[in-house]
Amino acid sequence: MIRLFIVLLAGCGLGMAQSPVVVMRNLSRPVADFQVGDRFEITVAAGPHQPISVRTRRNTLRTDWGPVIASTDASGQWSSKGSFEKVDFGPWYEVWTVGGKVANPVLSFYVGAPCVKGGRGFSSTSGPNTVLSCDTPDGTEQTFVTPSSGDSFRTPDGRIVREDARSNQSAEAYHREIMESIVTGSELVEPGKWMAQAGDLIGKLIGVNGLTEAENRKVLAIVRAVGVPEAEKTATLALLRQLAAGAEAQGLKDEIAGTIEFVQRQ
Repeated sequence: MIRLFIVLLAGCGLGMAQSPVVVMRNLSRPVADFQVGDRFEITVAAGPHQPISVRTRRNTLRTDWGPVIASTDASGQWSSKGSFEKVDFGPWYEVWTVGGKVANPVLSFYVGAPCVKGGRGFSSTSGPNTVLSCDTPDGTEQTFVTPSSGDSFRTPDGRIVREDARSNQSAEAYHREIMESIVTGSELVEPGKWMAQAGDLIGKLIGVNGLTEAENRKVLAIVRAVGVPEAEKTATLALLRQLAAGAEAQGLKDEIAGTIEFVQRQ
């Protein structure tokens, strides 16, 4: 698991940043990639008293759209320290949101195994899953396995995302899962009856989290492609206004404003 200790920074110039910024540092080996056993620090800088959330994806298979986990202090600063453990082996993708805006940059990194250079090792890969056995510094041979799609995992703020019970999914949860793959991935928009609820589904999916500029534009394309029935206008307009509040690029703001007008005219 990842054990976290939340602390507030003091007197750091990062807190004066107007746009949210997130920095992740390796405290154990400052210029090296992350490995199991390394200690890390995540620092967020934004405006004062801004809510913070984080979207976490493990091994390209499952995503957790987190709730508000903390807030910046009076000087716009927040940080969290922790360490990577064996279950954290593999790829990570984190999108931090502060005050409704996505913090830069999006964090994408790999937590490797602490294998001894020149020691014995064996690795096998099947799709997105990797199994690695190697000699480690404590003299033992250990096996490291990336999580499968149904496995539990721990988020950067210490919450446990439970095993995925897909067999018991409701229709809405299933549609929300498809919508996630469309918004965050390369899936094509295929209009269908359930897609008329896009605004409500996406709003429930992302919660308090922001979207990247590319994801925002995917949402706008979905809304324009599927149309919005009268019964869905309220939820769709609420989603679009949430996106507008988090947008920073003027071009994107204009596109969202145009989509709001499009929905209102229908």
